[in-house]
Amino acid sequence: MKKRINFRKKVFGLVLFASALIPHTSSLLYAADTRVGTEGAAFMKIPTGSPRAQALGNSGVSLMEGGEAMGINPAGIASAQMRELSFSHLSWIQDYSGQYMAYVHPIGQSVIGLNLAYYGIKGFDVRDSEGKPQYGADVKVRNGYGSFTIAKGFFLEKFLVGASIKEVLEDNYSREYKNLVFDFGAILRLGRKISLGWSGQNFSGKNHQVVKVNRLGGAFIFNPFVTLALEQKSYSDRKGRLGGGLEISLPEELLQVGRVSLRAGYTPADNYGKNTADKTLKSLGMSEASGWSFGVGLFSAQALGYGMGFDYTLAPYGALGKASQLAVRVQF
Repeated sequence: MKKRINFRKKVFGLVLFASALIPHTSSLLYAADTRVGTEGAAFMKIPTGSPRAQALGNSGVSLMEGGEAMGINPAGIASAQMRELSFSHLSWIQDYSGQYMAYVHPIGQSVIGLNLAYYGIKGFDVRDSEGKPQYGADVKVRNGYGSFTIAKGFFLEKFLVGASIKEVLEDNYSREYKNLVFDFGAILRLGRKISLGWSGQNFSGKNHQVVKVNRLGGAFIFNPFVTLALEQKSYSDRKGRLGGGLEISLPEELLQVGRVSLRAGYTPADNYGKNTADKTLKSLGMSEASGWSFGVGLFSAQALGYGMGFDYTLAPYGALGKASQLAVRVQF
């Protein structure tokens, strides 16, 4: 006779996953902030669709453009001059992974955008009340969202505003939630060197079912090759944290293959111990690193007659492993 799976074990496993899903919010385990974990849809804190923002310490509210902007600041698509199609794949910790697609289309003086994201995890370690492994193929987590964005620029693209309407899905095995939420954002460009941005995400969702995210930040563009970004990120279930990143770009004329950008960022995070299993982290000397992120980007305005871009980011989280995100985009 088969042993019945202890449901409390399943729920406990899901709680552990949720606390690890956003590593820099896992202070729930240390009681550093009693609000952590009180809001649903924690995956909405991840910079999905934007390896660039992830590489800059999860910062980019004043910088992101095109399809990747919709997950950070809807106002960012207002500067689009061409249609853009983008796709990204996210590999997070604890075998959490998924895809993101976005399309941006200028119409007259405005720009509209559509995006769709789907993420999940399978293969939970399910055990009975005695700790014995049980069949757990049917224990899955599914997360996703789809949104429609409209944005417009004013004063020769110096002031950008945007808004999104978004449907968020969270299926945590025991219950499934669907919520309609709204995002708003604005970007102010002061000359050629300073850009300021704000976004508020996931408003009007059912209470505690979708975490609300506020971003306030700026970027200083020293010259066309060096950009510094700083951003304060706050969530409805934890205190805010200040992070930022540096981007160094080599011009397309110099390399003759495209513009190459090197990125690094940092947002304070908890100490997750030393990773002894990941060979990549060991070879890079980042087995104990957390809070840091590193990325590279390549963009060519003349690839097969189109604008084409490629971005990749790697972020270590100590004993929890590493997260990575890969994105490609085409402008036409």
